[in-house]
Amino acid sequence: MNDLTRCLYEFLLERRMGSLWENADYRACISAVVSQEEQLKSSLGRDQQDQLDHLLDYIQEQGCIEREHQFQAALDLLKELNALVRV
Repeated sequence: MNDLTRCLYEFLLERRMGSLWENADYRACISAVVSQEEQLKSSLGRDQQDQLDHLLDYIQEQGCIEREHQFQAALDLLKELNALVRV
């Protein structure tokens, strides 16, 4: 992502995605994830908890990369559609 695209992406996250927290399904999903994580961690030793934390960090990073890629793909598609409309 170039600087302009990153700025647009960050704007989208900060200003337009806030309504996601109002979504009951999303809140229920987050709650279930947190509960499951706490339950799993309570049965693990300290080293295993650290490994789980690292795994979850990598999964979150993977998700971020995928969402950035989807955002870029959506922008590219918008450019293509805009070019078609102008013709």
